[in-house]
Amino acid sequence: MPQIKIAVIGAGMAGLKAASTLHQVGMEVTVFEKSRGLGGRLASRRTDFGHFNHGAQYVTARNPGFDAYLQQATEHKSARNWRPNLHRGAPENGTIPPARDNADTQTQLEQTAQTSTEGNLAVDHWFQGAPQMNKLIHPLLASFDIKKQHRITEIEPSGPRHFMLHDDLEGTFGPFDGVIVSAPAPQTYDLLHPLGARFNPIADVVMAPCWAVMVAFEQPLPTAFDAMLYPSPEISWAARSSPHEDAFHTRTPDPWVLHATPQWSRDHLEDDKDKVIEKLLAALRTASGVKLPELHSVNAHRWRYARTEVPLGKSYLSGMNGRVIAAGDWCLGARVETAWRSGQTAAHALMETLIG
Repeated sequence: MPQIKIAVIGAGMAGLKAASTLHQVGMEVTVFEKSRGLGGRLASRRTDFGHFNHGAQYVTARNPGFDAYLQQATEHKSARNWRPNLHRGAPENGTIPPARDNADTQTQLEQTAQTSTEGNLAVDHWFQGAPQMNKLIHPLLASFDIKKQHRITEIEPSGPRHFMLHDDLEGTFGPFDGVIVSAPAPQTYDLLHPLGARFNPIADVVMAPCWAVMVAFEQPLPTAFDAMLYPSPEISWAARSSPHEDAFHTRTPDPWVLHATPQWSRDHLEDDKDKVIEKLLAALRTASGVKLPELHSVNAHRWRYARTEVPLGKSYLSGMNGRVIAAGDWCLGARVETAWRSGQTAAHALMETLIG
């Protein structure tokens, strides 16, 4: 029996979970990733004094399978538990909300933080990659081929059961028996809508942008908090991006990551980096109520597709007789866990199609 060949587009959590699952049953898997690194929005930027986690900041687990995955990652030293001292502001205005008897406000905060909180500490287990967020994918990496810096621009049917892939450098790959696309929803739609109306629902998915600022202070920021949830109308999240014992015994430079709110990011999507940095640092200064230390370094990154606001509503979407499948966190929500679940179910669906 000829070996089944699968292409996976995107090397984030969904794509790598799908690739790992298919590889484990003996399929020949090739992963195509447009960037230089792996992990998608589990992103980390290396500097001369450490890493900035400028994408997803932490993960939680509600699904038993993903919880087991995080425990495995922790045992392999690619994940660690994180329980920061957390300042909780309100999404509307950045002020500290009332106590827990305000159910509507609390529910909104729980949805935003992807977990529940009690006082200034997280009740649920929060996990980070160790030593940086993109290490969370390491348990998924195996001997399948990963082609970095390959932006796939077209999926071409080649007969009734095979597909050729074309990239932006005129490269051609294949034939493949099946394809899983795990890019952000707008990019997935661009690739798949030429293959048929079956993929049209992807156009209804809404993903919000996010400006991220990576700032390192020469001295520790003088605040008792390790992380701030909605500290201001402009900032949805601010946190130290390095391991530490407590807020007053950090190494220097002191690295922080700021995430702008979805609406602020939309309003300033095309601003240049310097203007974004200036405005978000000013917002941090106001929110923290302290004078910011001197800057050691500062940079910004624009995520055009950062957080799912309107998901697809199912764990994957298939077409071309089940041989082409769309997957990603945007299928179910805005959590790393939903990306893992989507990749897993997409792989199982493709296995059902190809081997029964």
